[in-house]
Amino acid sequence: MPLEDEGIKADASLSFKFALTPEQSRVSKELVSLVDAGHSVYLEAVCGAGKTEMCLELVQHLLESNLKVAWAVPRRQVVLELSDRFRTYFPKIKVVSVCGGFTDDIMGDLIVCTTHQLFRYPHYFDVLILDEPDAFPYAGDEMLEFITHNAVRGPIVYLSATMEHASDVKKLSLSLRPSNHLLPVPKMVNIFVILFSLYKWRKESVLIFVPSIKMARKISILLFSPMICSSTANKEEIISKFRETGGFLITTTVLERGVTFIDCFVLVLQADHSVFSVSSLIQIAGRVGRGMNPKKGEVLFNGYQESVRACILDIEKHNRIASSVLKTMM
Repeated sequence: MPLEDEGIKADASLSFKFALTPEQSRVSKELVSLVDAGHSVYLEAVCGAGKTEMCLELVQHLLESNLKVAWAVPRRQVVLELSDRFRTYFPKIKVVSVCGGFTDDIMGDLIVCTTHQLFRYPHYFDVLILDEPDAFPYAGDEMLEFITHNAVRGPIVYLSATMEHASDVKKLSLSLRPSNHLLPVPKMVNIFVILFSLYKWRKESVLIFVPSIKMARKISILLFSPMICSSTANKEEIISKFRETGGFLITTTVLERGVTFIDCFVLVLQADHSVFSVSSLIQIAGRVGRGMNPKKGEVLFNGYQESVRACILDIEKHNRIASSVLKTMM
């Protein structure tokens, strides 16, 4: 059955409590200009740089131009979190979440969906914003890539801190977080430092990343703490409680990106395991120090493989760029 098109212009009034920083504003305006010119764009911004907020002006512009726009992400949990944020930012439009368990209503002014659900919208969108295209399960899946490109008849905006840059896509970059704080650089530590840190952080909010569900269960029992993985049924409830009470939360890579926790600490056990790629480690480290006024947080990696060192080098590179920007602002 063909999708219905009501043709009614949306009231895309934007309700945003914080002004963009000068650097964010620059990127935002350049993004609108490039998409208006018909270019697909890769917005490379470090974790916590405000990729979502830098796209708000674009989304507003597209909606006010009566164009069809979707925001697609690989994972269901991120769809639900983003949808809530967009309902706050755009209180007068209909924001629809389309993912597992939410497929009864698939039409709205702004459609936020998993990449799997884009099969419902053949050649439908004028512009598609593809968030974290280098994340599982989208990355490397040819069928999902086909479905995604088949759903859009215009530009695609790719958002990530860790995607490889395609030569036929315009690139915008931002290495500075809106707080003007540099990215936390992970420290490589041994088991003794880990045990001491767990004791020291016992009253903090601590994400403990592990390479497998089996290991997550063991650590969860050992620390008397909740765990979350891809098969966890009540993810939203566990995450909400963690935000409220803190403590230890053991997780697989399911929480490596797309979620924000204030003043949290991160520990990665067996960071040299093959499941943790360079991009995965960068994203995990990016959970720390987020928000406009971060007060505390630290990243510890237990492992010494090349991927760990490559992650640290990449973060240090962006910090050098950010430092240069900060100097020009003084």
